This record gives sequence, structure tokens and C-alpha cells, in this order.
Amino acid sequence: MSKPNIVIIVLDTLREDHAQGLDKLLDYGFVKYQNAIAPAPWTLPSHVSMLTGLYPSEHGIHETKELRGEELIRYSRLRMSTLEHNIQRKYKDENYNTILISANSFFVTPIAGFEAGHNILIDPITSTILTDDAISIDAEVQSLGSRTGFVIHNLRKENIKLLKAAQLFLIRRLKTFPKYISEHFVREKGGSLAVSLIKTLRLEEPFFLFVNLMESHSPYFRYGEGKKYDCAILKWLLTGGINPQDRRFWRTYPQHAERATRRAIELVSTILQKTDHSNTLIIVTSDHGELLGDDGAGHIYSLKDGNIRVPLYVKYPEGWKKKKQKTYIPLTDIPKILDPSTDTIGSDLAIAETFSVYRSDRLFQECGLGNPPANLFYHKLRILGNKVDILFNKTLEQVEYAKGEQAQEVLRKLLH
Repeated sequence: MSKPNIVIIVLDTLREDHAQGLDKLLDYGFVKYQNAIAPAPWTLPSHVSMLTGLYPSEHGIHETKELRGEELIRYSRLRMSTLEHNIQRKYKDENYNTILISANSFFVTPIAGFEAGHNILIDPITSTILTDDAISIDAEVQSLGSRTGFVIHNLRKENIKLLKAAQLFLIRRLKTFPKYISEHFVREKGGSLAVSLIKTLRLEEPFFLFVNLMESHSPYFRYGEGKKYDCAILKWLLTGGINPQDRRFWRTYPQHAERATRRAIELVSTILQKTDHSNTLIIVTSDHGELLGDDGAGHIYSLKDGNIRVPLYVKYPEGWKKKKQKTYIPLTDIPKILDPSTDTIGSDLAIAETFSVYRSDRLFQECGLGNPPANLFYHKLRILGNKVDILFNKTLEQVEYAKGEQAQEVLRKLLH
């Protein structure tokens, strides 16, 4: 039997309860799995877990008080190069044609260790392909802390990077102008370009294609309010309360989620038209969800259902048995889904982890909140199972809550 083509499509920040549009995949022969759990509530550790089958505490690529921002991305690249459990590298070593198309041009990139034979990064702001110059400039602005710092730094060096940066800034200003007027123009974040790319790319078989689409990711509002959105999330983390006025930031999330599912259907349809669909395995899922201003805000440092329950649809090649599932399916089981010898996926227990806020101290200060307190840097575990729901503070070795008939039995094993 020839090697199957492998496609993984991640709809960044799509909650399971807003993914109904993906049911159209059932018409293409997909299997819908229930109770899929993201191993982390944000992009970087969750993506690493999907590709390695390891939980964040096992692969080590996650936020800590000391490791955030650019330093975490650099660490991710170094760590990913040493991890033996990396299906992207595995398929590359097996002479697959490996392709990465990512609109999450900050975290799901070769700079963070997600490197295929052919890498295409999409700017979700302008829905254009990012050039090497643009990536380099963005990285330098980030490392220097501001555009002003970038300008001062490069004026001293008297190089042509300032001219290229000015061109990039002008292009972004022109292309994003409508997005400052209306939220409607923010809903497209590169998904259409990704579909167009698949239509034109030569998918030489066997291939491993990994796609990240950002349509269901923030912003969900017109441009210019990003700082207010970030501050609303940080205030909720500190106080547990949300200003009723700030709930407007998530009012249009359903429309963004619907756009994401629509782009996924278009992508799948295009791929199946271009390839041997009888020998192609496709996974459609999400890396995490989003709290929508009701029981929380955003997707940092929270293990609530809205952040960790995600959709999971799989189309198997012809001749493969459809894998049975146990109670929960952690996304760490993606390598098992790709293994034809595995009959069952999932577990009686699933775990999600968070380690700290990954926002900088400077952002807390800019929001008038001072420095983040110690209780935003605790390692916490959410343990879900049949008749089990536990939130455990690993740092303090304390149980924050334990629900369900089997909770005490699970806790005894956890604590001993």
C-alpha cells in the first residue's frame, strides 16, 4: 500500500460549541469525534503537543515567569530540533513532501521550530504572503520593543532596512485602512489566500500538509482597540470580573467562527479535488478555544471548557478502520490517529495544563495593573474523565475543586 497523504488543518481559537459548520465535513466521509480536549489554552504549547504526542510538561515548550515572548519562541526552536517525537520531522525523514501554510505568523513558524520543506507564512493583518524581509523586520521590532526603538537602532547602522520597513508599514496602512472603519473587514485573516495557494500549489505525493487558519482568532472588533481588549483580559485574570462594556469585544465571535469553518470546508474540498482522496488522511481541529466575556475573557491562563474543548473531525484513507474512541480524546493523540495500526484513540482521562500568563509585565503596567502577582504563575492541571472533573494547582499541591463520583479516587493516585 502506498504511503498516505497527511493533512492537518488547525482552526486557531475555534471553540467546540461554535464549530457546527464543520458538520458539512461529514458529507466528505469524515468521522466526528466528541470530547476532544486541547492540552493547553493557547497556541504554542498546544501545537507542539499535537505534533509530538507529548503534554506541555513533557515537551517543555510552554510559558513560565522567566520564559515568555521572544525568549520562549527562541527556546521553542531549539527544543523542537531535539524532540524525537515530532511527526513533521518524521514525515520529512520518510521523504514526504512537507508543507507548512500558517496565518499564525508569530507562533506557528520556522522561527519557533515548525519547519517544513516548504514554508509559507501569511500575514493575517493584510492577508498577504510574508516575505523574509517582513519576517525579519517584525522580529526586530518585537525584540526592540517598539517601532521607535527599531528606527533609532537602524538609523545608527545606516542600512537600507529602514526603507524596507517604511514600505512594509505603508502597505499595511493601505491594506488595513478599511479594518479601522468596520469590524466586518477584520473577518478575513488569510483563509482565502490559503485556499488559493492550495489551488495553485503542486502537491507532490506523498505529502504532509499542515495548515493554520486564523479566522476564528481575535481581533473580533475593528482595528485600533487591541490594547483595550488585552487590558480587559488581564483585568479579568486579576479580579475575576469583566466590565459589561468590555463584552462587546466578543459579540461577533460567532461570525468569525462561521468564517473559519467555511474556509476549512473550502480547503478540504480543494485538497480532495487535487489529490488521491482514497489515500489521503485529513484531520480538522483547533488548538484551543476562547472565553467570550461570559465566564471569562480570552484564552490565557484558564482551563475552562470554552478554552479547552475543541472540534475534531477525521477522514481516513480507504481501507483504514475508523478508530474507536474512549471517553475523551486529548489532542496529544493526533500521532495515534495517523498510525494505521492503532484501533482506539482517546483515554478515560484527559489533561490540560497552564503554567502562567504569557503576556509581558510591561503590558500589565501599560494597563495600569502594576506587575502580575505570583498567583498568575502557578502550574495548574484540569483533569477530565467519566464522572471526574478536577482542577489541581501543581505548584502549591492544592486541589482547587474536585467534582464527580470518581474524583477522590483519581486524586489519591495523583497525590501519591
